[in-house]
Amino acid sequence: MPEVVLAHQVDFATWHSASRYFVHLGTVPEALHWTVAPIGAEEQYGAGTAQTYPAPPPVLTLSRRFAVALGLALQLHDPARFARLYRIMYRLVHDGLELTDLHDPDLMWLRQSMVAVRADTVRFREAFSAFSMQQQTPAILQNTPEHYILEANARYCTQRNARPWQVVTPYRRMEWTGNALRFAAGTDAVPDEAAVQWQADGAGIWLGYALSVMQPQRKDVAEAPNLALLGAEAVDCRACALWEPASRTVFGEGPQNAKLMLVGEQPGDQEDQQGRPFVGPAGQVLDKALCEAGLQRHQVYVTNAVKHFHFIWKGSRRLHQKPQAEHVAACRVWLDAERRLVRPALLVMLGATAAQSVLQKPVTISATRSRLFHLEGETQGLVTVHPSYLLRLPDEASRQREYARFVEDLRLAAHYVGQADPCATEE
Repeated sequence: MPEVVLAHQVDFATWHSASRYFVHLGTVPEALHWTVAPIGAEEQYGAGTAQTYPAPPPVLTLSRRFAVALGLALQLHDPARFARLYRIMYRLVHDGLELTDLHDPDLMWLRQSMVAVRADTVRFREAFSAFSMQQQTPAILQNTPEHYILEANARYCTQRNARPWQVVTPYRRMEWTGNALRFAAGTDAVPDEAAVQWQADGAGIWLGYALSVMQPQRKDVAEAPNLALLGAEAVDCRACALWEPASRTVFGEGPQNAKLMLVGEQPGDQEDQQGRPFVGPAGQVLDKALCEAGLQRHQVYVTNAVKHFHFIWKGSRRLHQKPQAEHVAACRVWLDAERRLVRPALLVMLGATAAQSVLQKPVTISATRSRLFHLEGETQGLVTVHPSYLLRLPDEASRQREYARFVEDLRLAAHYVGQADPCATEE
């Protein structure tokens, strides 16, 4: 009986390579034996895999969503998970299994595994976040996760807390030195440092683990038939590094047949917590201005150029950071898909980041705002300021003057799409 030896409990690379190889050979699930090498068997934890397999011709193209599901289920605390996941792969190729079958026992198990691992991940991240704010010395968090989630959260931990720390769990111990990540065998107690046999993170495999197995598949995004399914695809987006420190993807909202589409920069703290765009202070300014311009929020499709919150911690507060070019580029696939589905008559770009994402060139707001121009097809474009700009102005006179200009820009948009109907206001 062929035996597959995995380097560690969440060795996705070896599992995936072996699965593709044996599925191609037609090896039935019952004829394979899966095992995990003992901790410390390799000189460098995660630097390589216990076995390598030749790459066969493509027999199955994994959608991004399915790859995410596999990556999550691999973290389940269940010795049979490797064999069961292989069986799903085998059945997809040889037995005609449909991933949409809601009653298939293997797929039901897969969905339940995803829920369990995600819940465990949330609990761990909450514990690590609270631990990070305590600034205790030595910085050691003892945690008992139910599943093998520690490695997959390595990037989250290093970005959440840049200072040196350790996380000790019964199955694995993880340390961040401030510059490098390393692992050791787990324990139920904090052992004598001299007795710890640390193993380096190889070529940074765990800092890049999630990105290596959960890349978006542009074909899935491009073929999404509606905004609901597109938003579901975006939930597990791992296209750039912002997904890990952020709480969630914040997708656009509004009617798919909206004549007017607003594109902002990125979600803020409140948006990240609530999972909706423009619900924080800038969103309140936007809603008020829309109303004065004759637009109702529910008539408009509102989204951002970047779907995850980019921030730095300052004490217990999360401070907004402007997204970098790679973040904007990674999210273009989502914005392009939203534009394809909504097909607005007018697209309003709120601020420089949104304008640069849409127009694909540097933009100066003062030189381009307040005038309509052709974008593509039947869509016109309009550039204006981001409502957060109004909140940053130093004095009341400036805020009132610039707010009035902002309302005028939105009023121009309202007249163009034929929806100028000012909201009723209380006297």
